[in-house]
Amino acid sequence: MDFSTLVLLPGMATFAISVTVRPEVSQPGAADYAARGVFSSGPTDVQMQDGTVFSDQQTTLGIRLREWTVPPVNGDRITPTEGEAAGTTFWVADTSVDGQGGMTLTLRKTDPPE
Repeated sequence: MDFSTLVLLPGMATFAISVTVRPEVSQPGAADYAARGVFSSGPTDVQMQDGTVFSDQQTTLGIRLREWTVPPVNGDRITPTEGEAAGTTFWVADTSVDGQGGMTLTLRKTDPPE
């Protein structure tokens, strides 16, 4: 079964937003390019050892790997060009391949560690 074509492709056609990718780490010196992915952002709470709760925002972009010549890596920049986060630049903090032709990019707004 070709999950990427049968499931991810129609899902992208329905739910994806346009983004601009600045491939600072995956392709140093390359120009920014347009791409798409399914954007998601929501609150997440983590209970610390002392019982206090740390609140944060978990933001992800789901992509279909066949649509990317070179997949993003940690440190690349992603800027949604539509939707509620349009114009906000995020950096890729983590990537996770799902084994079905997709990848989830965990995005952060703060500057990456040097």
